[in-house]
Amino acid sequence: MTLGALPPRGLTLLAGFESTYVPAAGLDAFDLTRHAETWRADLDAVLGAGVRHLRYPLRWHRIEREPGVYDWREADAVLGHLRDRGAVPVVDLVHHTSYPDWLSDGFRGADFSPALVRFAEAVATRYPWLPAYTLFNEPFATLFLAGHQGLWPPYDRGDAGFARLLRSVLPGLTEAAACWRALLPRAQHVWIDTAEHHTGVGPGAPYAVVANDRRHVALDLALGHDLSLERPYLRRLVEAGGEALLDLTPLTVDVLGLDYYAHSEWFYDEVGGHAPSPRPVGLARVIEQYGDRYGLPMMVSETNVRGLPSDRVSWLRYVLEQYETALARGYDLHGLCWFPQVSSCDWDTLLALARGRADPVGIVDLADDGTRTRTIFTEAWEAVAAGAGSADLPAYRFQPPCDGQLAGIGPATAHWPWEDPPPDELVPPLHVAAPTTAPPSPIAHVHKEQLMEAPSTCPDLVVLSHLRWSWVWQRPQHLVSRLAAARTAAGARTWFVEEPLPADVERPTLRTQEVDGVTRVWLEVPPNAEGPAQPSFDDPRARDYADLLAPVLARGGTAVGTPAHDVWLYTPMGVEIARSLRPGRTVYDVMDDLASFRDAPRGLVLRQRNLVARADVVFTGGRSLHHSVLAHRSEGVHLFPSGVEADHYSGARALRRDHERPVAGYVGVLDERLDLGLLADLAARLPDWTLRIVGPVAKIDPASLPAAPNIEYAGMVAYEDLPCTMAGFDVALMPFALNEATRSISPTKTLEYLAAGLPVVSTRVPDVVADYASVVHLADDGASFAAACREVLTQDRSERDALVEPILARQEWDHIACAMAELLDRVGAAAQASAAEALAGESEAAG
Repeated sequence: MTLGALPPRGLTLLAGFESTYVPAAGLDAFDLTRHAETWRADLDAVLGAGVRHLRYPLRWHRIEREPGVYDWREADAVLGHLRDRGAVPVVDLVHHTSYPDWLSDGFRGADFSPALVRFAEAVATRYPWLPAYTLFNEPFATLFLAGHQGLWPPYDRGDAGFARLLRSVLPGLTEAAACWRALLPRAQHVWIDTAEHHTGVGPGAPYAVVANDRRHVALDLALGHDLSLERPYLRRLVEAGGEALLDLTPLTVDVLGLDYYAHSEWFYDEVGGHAPSPRPVGLARVIEQYGDRYGLPMMVSETNVRGLPSDRVSWLRYVLEQYETALARGYDLHGLCWFPQVSSCDWDTLLALARGRADPVGIVDLADDGTRTRTIFTEAWEAVAAGAGSADLPAYRFQPPCDGQLAGIGPATAHWPWEDPPPDELVPPLHVAAPTTAPPSPIAHVHKEQLMEAPSTCPDLVVLSHLRWSWVWQRPQHLVSRLAAARTAAGARTWFVEEPLPADVERPTLRTQEVDGVTRVWLEVPPNAEGPAQPSFDDPRARDYADLLAPVLARGGTAVGTPAHDVWLYTPMGVEIARSLRPGRTVYDVMDDLASFRDAPRGLVLRQRNLVARADVVFTGGRSLHHSVLAHRSEGVHLFPSGVEADHYSGARALRRDHERPVAGYVGVLDERLDLGLLADLAARLPDWTLRIVGPVAKIDPASLPAAPNIEYAGMVAYEDLPCTMAGFDVALMPFALNEATRSISPTKTLEYLAAGLPVVSTRVPDVVADYASVVHLADDGASFAAACREVLTQDRSERDALVEPILARQEWDHIACAMAELLDRVGAAAQASAAEALAGESEAAG
């Protein structure tokens, strides 16, 4: 097939420029990298290296700021310059979330497809000479992240969410393709998407099969290719609401662009997913898979690695060698693009935080002031542009963290003449002397008095929490009250900063309250009938929260931004406020998988990953949470399952009195984590018992709670009154649903019930099974719950208490708070030592 203006078969370099727009922040990569200002110099640098082909975006959100009103000035200037210089652009109309703000609901809105078709027609009409185009960059990856994973707007989730976005976007995409085929028949349609591969063993093998089918679904639907419902993922997608996608008008693709990165290959085992895969099949094999499936001309349309310039040189050598291998095997390849030309910004967080921090991936690096910096990688890329092959490039040993991340390609590169990077390119890793876990046993040897043995000076502590101090007394209150006591003894203060609260105010108003040794802080915001009932820190009404908070903290004694300022987070939604405070140390205490909760805020997943990666220390509140966090960070993560104030609850034993009929009780929040059907069934099976449910209702309709003559709802009870409440129980219940919201919970109430001397019946919550199976009776449904309640009444309490006693001693809140404080102090000492070494090194160099 003749590809016209696109490169002939063989190895030709293309350049590319990152342009993704982040609607929530109102920023795009052209602004963050200053390419909007320096585009002429950037393009001339590419052309000066002899590279004529390049991927280049047309910024739809800037061209069409109002529906149907176009501003072509920027596009005219850039495309005119490229045409005058003899360049061959592959224009990109929609790059990830780069669409206009006026669209009603982004990809999910009914106005998206008509707007896309109108814009595509306008571009084709204005620039009829364009040689090649990509109408929608990475449609599978973009719509999967936005529709299935909830990472980008419109933050949809699951197969149904993915199907919704595909139904909204693909019809417009096929119509736009037909429009361009009619208006620009000689131009080449370049379909670009991620080139994935998934491998699994054991319990991970079935998921790998589904993921390998899923990677093809967007292109297959657009082409009308292999739409058999015997396919594992396509069948799921259709069942989730995607049936209409089987009837799309097929479009035509001239060239298939494959975006391949180290993280494009995944490996699954009993622990979960790993990317990059420790067992990659390699780019050459992935090219073969896509080539055999579609029989289309191909190009490697994106690749890069986040690392030092020497790391990028070796990754380029690897990709080139794999490309050459596939080419030698007869696959129809027409070019390779290292993407982007200039290091992008904020892709280390998948754009969750638009703060303009350079990401070390480009052909030229980006300084803080926007200056382009040449590196040894720039020279290597230019050598390839001039005709060098993979064997002509250096094989520099990867430096941390790339050496670990890319260990899987070791067998494919064993024949390389490896050498150390040039001396001025070596960057020694920084090691922090902190244990990777905090095993339960040493905690028992830390005494309450140690917590009060604080140093003579201590930083203020600012806690950012999604829970209110005055609500149910749980992990944040237990830990922060103890940490606050130690800081008060050292002359420091503790601030407990809560999420915004709708109130009868005309403008956002900051409130404070002194309570339990801490200063509560919350922002009252005007009510909004269309907004969430419980707004998070990122609510538009709270955009000035950080600015209002700073002077209050400063008046309290610690100026924001001083090195002695600690920030402790319970929600990733507070990460922007935390950064604005410029803390000396940042702590993330992961008490729940908040992303799995009902009405989880938009952008929570990406913020959580960013916070896990960048906090100075991370604590986890249960085994399941700990394993999930370790998938994203291997060091500085410490397991501290929730604890108990055993003396407080043991008072229930003395308060116990005889009562007329047995009582099975529950204490806690009534939300989507409870199995309401099980509760109703249990009440029906225990008509001679009373089910006493104690706690506030949250995030569910109170009318959905089961009603029966033997069910009592007592409402919320203060923490100091819980022993008296539990004294009225004969059996304690944990009737949790087994769903996404409970997959990672480690219920605090388990230990509280046991400390009160109660037998406990629970569903098989993973952490309960792992930690308490010897002292908790496990049941699965109403019948087994009822049988268990009757059985545990006959059991010998002294035998259970003997098993419980060492567990309670190990899990005292006092011990946990002490151990956490000690670990945080180690982080501070390590940071101070590193700073002292650096200062000594600077002094020596100056001398």
